[in-house]
Amino acid sequence: MLEANRVYSGNWLKLFTQVERGSVDLVVTSPPYYNARDYGAPVFSDPHAWEDFCLDVLASCCYCLKDSGVIWWNTGSGYKDNHKLTNIFSMITKAETGLGLFLIDEIPWIKKSFLPKSYVNRPYAAWEHNFIFARNPLSVTYYVDNVREPYAESTLQRLKYPVGNLQSNDRGEFNSRKMIAPNPLGKSPPNYLFLNCDLTRRNHPAPMAPELANWAIRAYSKRGDLVLDPMCGVGTTLIEAKKLGRNFLGVDLNSEYCEEAVKYLT
Repeated sequence: MLEANRVYSGNWLKLFTQVERGSVDLVVTSPPYYNARDYGAPVFSDPHAWEDFCLDVLASCCYCLKDSGVIWWNTGSGYKDNHKLTNIFSMITKAETGLGLFLIDEIPWIKKSFLPKSYVNRPYAAWEHNFIFARNPLSVTYYVDNVREPYAESTLQRLKYPVGNLQSNDRGEFNSRKMIAPNPLGKSPPNYLFLNCDLTRRNHPAPMAPELANWAIRAYSKRGDLVLDPMCGVGTTLIEAKKLGRNFLGVDLNSEYCEEAVKYLT
């Protein structure tokens, strides 16, 4: 059996049955992008092969996931022949109908900084998808207090006075104005993230951004939970999980990446 707080070199799709079934609280991972990064060799023959691979990984993660567990899936859409591919949306539909894996939400990650490129028919993509999957959406806990943000000063000033409800009830009635006290822990964040890219210059063509992994782990796990990354690369998810007092488990095909992950974890 694969042990917690370890990094293993190997093919996750062949190793996943060595994880105790139903033992993982949270999966945070990012699959290889289709035709968007240089991984040293061709990875997928076509977009459908990429989609099938993603579904196989999702199925294997379901095997390891607790009933209340969550899969945080960071990915890009991918492009071919100057048009945006739609395979990720097909993947979501097939995950629900074929795996019983439901999409709770999509949280776009908007990058604070990036190296722009020039395309003939579109702007440069400066954001990525983050899909939150669960088998049992009603059993999932979102730890909002772990990810609250400071209020803007203008908001604090506005909350000194009664505010009205901008949305009516089912009878078209608006509530009267009332006082709302700011939460002492900060405001609840919206369903998008404005975060830095990876700035560590580690030896990987597309390392996961530490801020992104850190937010996902805080939002959907608690101290002592087990966080899995089945395509861990140089270990961003594992490093952030350890920082936050979670147990971790990582697997990657590339033994050199695994060695680098271990180096950062020790």
